[in-house]
Amino acid sequence: MAPKKGKKEEDEVAEAAVAPTEPVEEVPKPRKVWSYGINNHVDHLAAETLQAFKGIGDFRQDFAGLCDALDIVGHHALMPEKDLEAPREAGPSAVLTLQSQLLDRASMLVMKAILPTSLHLDTVRLSGCSLDIELLHLLREALTSETTVRSLHVEWNRMELALDDKIRESLNEAHHWTEIDEAEKSLFHSRAQRSLTMFREELESRQGGDVKLAIQRLAEHAVAGHPVTASLWPMDINSWVSTFYDVFHMDVLDCEPVFNILDSDYGDGDGFVPLARLQEVLEGLPTDPPESEERLLPPAQCPEFQDEIGSAFGAFLDRTSPLEVISFRCCNLGRLEVQAISSCLASPSPHLRALNLWGNKICDRGAQALAQALEYNFGLQFLGLGRNFVTHEGLRALCNVLGTRRLEEKAAAEKVIKHLKDQQKEVEKKRKAFGAPPKDANGRERYWPEPHLDTCEEFKDDSGTPFWIWTRNTVIKTLNLEQNPISDADMVERLQPHGTGALILRSTPCTAVLLERQQKAKEQKASMPEDEEGPDETSKGWTLILS
Repeated sequence: MAPKKGKKEEDEVAEAAVAPTEPVEEVPKPRKVWSYGINNHVDHLAAETLQAFKGIGDFRQDFAGLCDALDIVGHHALMPEKDLEAPREAGPSAVLTLQSQLLDRASMLVMKAILPTSLHLDTVRLSGCSLDIELLHLLREALTSETTVRSLHVEWNRMELALDDKIRESLNEAHHWTEIDEAEKSLFHSRAQRSLTMFREELESRQGGDVKLAIQRLAEHAVAGHPVTASLWPMDINSWVSTFYDVFHMDVLDCEPVFNILDSDYGDGDGFVPLARLQEVLEGLPTDPPESEERLLPPAQCPEFQDEIGSAFGAFLDRTSPLEVISFRCCNLGRLEVQAISSCLASPSPHLRALNLWGNKICDRGAQALAQALEYNFGLQFLGLGRNFVTHEGLRALCNVLGTRRLEEKAAAEKVIKHLKDQQKEVEKKRKAFGAPPKDANGRERYWPEPHLDTCEEFKDDSGTPFWIWTRNTVIKTLNLEQNPISDADMVERLQPHGTGALILRSTPCTAVLLERQQKAKEQKASMPEDEEGPDETSKGWTLILS
């Protein structure tokens, strides 16, 4: 028989029965780990969810919150940083940086939704993220007039052609293996022809425009002692890569894909390719006629400037873009892409002041396309074309539309003056409508250059002979052409007095000659009496940056 409880014990039991239970701390549901393809089911973002979502203006916090609301697994590189023990005193970072991260479409859709409301962001850097054409379009759509982002860096981003939208839709409906196979073959052929065209132009730029001579040099290096039959000798991938590097310092990423192309549909697929086959294929490619320097139409009005990849990059330069600084460094952009970019540069956003295309494959024809665009662009202050295989011909094309140009013939001057009078009324209208600079969502003024009009003034030399000075685009303050094969020092000296800012020619073949001449000129000037010293002509025009 159990002992009877006392009154004190009964009271304790009763109190325990009615005592309120302590709230159980809710354990947050663990997030799923992002992996490529995990969000493939997401075709679009629910409009009602987007409308109901209220962010706090912090990009990473809002990205995570919207992903949760949409039941999307957020990309780990865009989620809030977990290693911070305490929140930053200065608030969220003004720079969003992603390096070597493979992004998916769902993450870019979420990014597109919240970027306009992330008012702390000033710069977006995406390096080595393998953005395709679709993702690049989504990123462009995210950069609306409401965003505070002013600087965009899409770098180390090689891009390939994609299937045409109509073909993709028809394949999704058909699902027939023969149609899919034909579409893939067609896509491979288009990509291969594009790669071979770019490779041919790169070889031409390295060998003075002569592909046959370039291949002859490669063959003689690869098979020493057999100059007649050297190009017929089959080469494996290792000797192919080493030969192109030894002769032309070409990167493996440039020459290995060409070997693979020639060893597939263009060859036997046995792992060997003779240089004679390369020459045969390159010479059989269609060639475009060189652009006429007399063409006055803006590049945007010319159909040859249409290109799918180039248009995706060029969209960031269009009239509605809020960006002031754009960098497409090392994106494997060649003449085809740059022609499309130049078409947008000819009628660009009024806010763009810096464009960096360093480390691409623009070559001289691409430089000529950019030069034609600069005839209509009077807002760009910096153009970076370093390491782009531009020779003195590309430099001449660019300098001809920048700064001043001396006209000796009256007929040429009258033609220019008539053209300027036709433009003057339009420019005056723009100046009257020119108001205060627009502001972003944070109230900061955007870059807003005044409308520009060229001038053409008549002068006379010491003998009384008239000449005319045509002052053109003087807005550009820096033209960077470092690490390019510019070897004509005489041409550089002829162009120097007519420039408008800093011309960077570091690490070019002409640098040593120009530095030596500058040193001799200084020594000669120092040895002259002060009363015999003439005016310093180098103080006018381009300021040469050689070291």
